[in-house]
Amino acid sequence: MHELLLFAQVPPLQHNQLLKILAGVAGMQPHRVVERHLIFKPRRSSGQSWAPVGGSQGVQNSQTQALQGQLHNELFYLQLVGEVSESSFGSRTAANVKGSEHEDLDMRENDDDEEGGGREQPNGNKHQQEKQAWSLEFRDFPEVPGRRPVTSRMMSSVDIVAGDAAAFLDSLGYSYASEYVLEGQRFIHQNLILLLHRVMQFPTGEEFHSSPRKGLHTFESVMPLDPSGAYVLQASIRIQDGSKPESISVGINELKAFKEMMRGVVDLDVGDRLALDTRVR
Repeated sequence: MHELLLFAQVPPLQHNQLLKILAGVAGMQPHRVVERHLIFKPRRSSGQSWAPVGGSQGVQNSQTQALQGQLHNELFYLQLVGEVSESSFGSRTAANVKGSEHEDLDMRENDDDEEGGGREQPNGNKHQQEKQAWSLEFRDFPEVPGRRPVTSRMMSSVDIVAGDAAAFLDSLGYSYASEYVLEGQRFIHQNLILLLHRVMQFPTGEEFHSSPRKGLHTFESVMPLDPSGAYVLQASIRIQDGSKPESISVGINELKAFKEMMRGVVDLDVGDRLALDTRVR
């Protein structure tokens, strides 16, 4: 599958205004999007074949074979993407018990977890990772700019319909590297997917996790990767068969028409190729 894209940076003060404009253009209310993106890095060499163990993980075979073909002789990061809600995150503990901590110093060891006075704690009961629906996503290194007036790259998305997704990737030779949260709003306009979003990172300074988090911090504790709080408008269209020039041409024309429509509101342009590089260095 091929993906064609255009991008624009949106200052925080313009966010609400742009939401209203996109709602009018698409003729729909914004769909709230909160996603966990787990990043996995290959442990194997590029010449090593896939040899999953542990039986079937409920992944669609034809899609898996296509993904294997795209990864041949290259090392790429893969992502597990799961849509969550803000309620999936932990809640701020109401542990303002400083007075009671000093009343009985003998119980201080039992109160260690409450000394923070409202400190944010991951809440494993809120987010049940074993029941989370995941998709395994691959994005290729974009094509060299200049050939087309849009960013163009190969992509695959495989639904993992059963089993432990992280264990499945481990059996393929991939280890957990990091994760982030994507939050924003999505619109559908004709064949275009419009995603106004920003990347959020977990609190800095916490210890390194060698596996995906079992419990999540409060949603308020995740901070924008861009300190300015700016958003990114991503306009994309997916072409099922990228080998057909006429299909690519239709997709490009639709993106160009949307770019012209939004002129004066946002400046849509091709993405930075190196910033979209998913290869392992």
